[in-house]
Amino acid sequence: MKRIVLVSLGVAIVLMACAHFPHRGLSIVWPEQISYLTAMCELDMSWRGTKYSGSMSLRLVYPSQLQMEIYGPFGETLLFIRKDGADFLMATKEEKIADVRQFEERFGIRLDEFMEDLAMRTPRDQTNGISFVQRENYRVLYKLANGENTLCWEGEEGRICMRFLEANFYMEENLEKGSSGNI
Repeated sequence: MKRIVLVSLGVAIVLMACAHFPHRGLSIVWPEQISYLTAMCELDMSWRGTKYSGSMSLRLVYPSQLQMEIYGPFGETLLFIRKDGADFLMATKEEKIADVRQFEERFGIRLDEFMEDLAMRTPRDQTNGISFVQRENYRVLYKLANGENTLCWEGEEGRICMRFLEANFYMEENLEKGSSGNI
């Protein structure tokens, strides 16, 4: 009985301590430019009448490959986007689009510019300590310091923000190289 009380007291103290500390994001060391990126993100979007908050995965090999999956509350894929060279596919449960122009018309963002924004290839300006790129119809904000790890596209169409939970900027070596194939 005494042990249960002590364990319960310990758990209560830990929970109270966690509640009093501000939540800081993962400290990600961001390169100046990105050639390769795999990431898990929280997506918060209110853009052209579409609202969504949830998780997504992202893979970018600049300048030719992009893959994004946006997940529903039960882990199901709500939206899948893949660009591989000139090939493009956007799929939901209701439709499949193979023409990148339809994507660009629907979202008002050129896919190549979106990939440049993710890869941080466009020269950035800075105001109030926040780096940004000004596009024709929106601004891309890079809030990457102090554990914030957020990229946002903001404009008259609304706001799309990705908060990076995990990010890898290095392509993994082929595990089969130099091995017998048994893992």
